Amino acid sequence: MTHRKTRELILATSLALFNELGEPNVTTNHVADEAGISPGNLYYHFRNREDIALELFKRYLLEIRPLLVIEEDAEPSMEDLWLRLHLVFELMGRYRFLFRNLTDLCARISNLQRAVHALLDRQRKALLLMIESLRRQGIIHIDGHETDNLVETMLLIITCWIPFAQASSNPGLADGQAQSDAVAQLLHLILPYLREPEASQVETLAHSYRET
Repeated sequence: MTHRKTRELILATSLALFNELGEPNVTTNHVADEAGISPGNLYYHFRNREDIALELFKRYLLEIRPLLVIEEDAEPSMEDLWLRLHLVFELMGRYRFLFRNLTDLCARISNLQRAVHALLDRQRKALLLMIESLRRQGIIHIDGHETDNLVETMLLIITCWIPFAQASSNPGLADGQAQSDAVAQLLHLILPYLREPEASQVETLAHSYRET
């Protein structure tokens, strides 16, 4: 097996184990055993578990970046906003171990806190641009102060839905039900500000997520 394939195997195995058992409960020896390689082979690529977690976070950033690119003169629809939210939640579900223990990871991994702050700022900017564009189009009726409050609440739900689901003993983290519930919650948050027919469409969509 080539070095590149071994590295990818380690990352894929670690992601699966971290998601299933929680990153603090997985050792490098556990990863090596599950991947069918020697501990020495794993240490050739990664010094410790934190290095693996950091690399997985970098990959998460690469995958989420295109979803946060919003042109300032864009004219998105509610469907565009919903699709981006859906894809963001789906991606977070695939890397859910990061958000289960984000505070702990930031305390243990150098510079991770700074990267998380940068991510939150990028997410906030993308949401503000989307909401402001929808307001200009008359799709959403909301003033500036309410926009800031709405975006911060949306960002809070996006950031914290995984630890909330875990604390609630929600069994749907693995099969996507918790993700569907969180998307529905966000849609209901936006619903009071929408004009028709978008309001009815979003209400129907939110109910469909609840029934998934």
